[in-house]
Amino acid sequence: MTPEYLEKLADIIDPDHLWKLSGIEQMALPKHRRQQLDAGIALRRHATHVRELRNVLAARKSLLITPLSSNSSTRKLVDTPEDHAKLRKSR
Repeated sequence: MTPEYLEKLADIIDPDHLWKLSGIEQMALPKHRRQQLDAGIALRRHATHVRELRNVLAARKSLLITPLSSNSSTRKLVDTPEDHAKLRKSR
């Protein structure tokens, strides 16, 4: 799926753009609206991740993702390890 398609899906599931509400307003949403918000956010995050992977592929690099906590991570472009580069060549 393309990032653009994933973002369209996010707009379908969350047409009201609930992610633009303040945190306090989001916390006050009823359960079904909170799930709508969460689904839209998850799709938008996945679209961003797919876009990032495509950029990394174009740069012929690797993406190192280090978890910092259960809800956050840091990312860094690195040279592709030799054993991974061999896999890329076979595709």
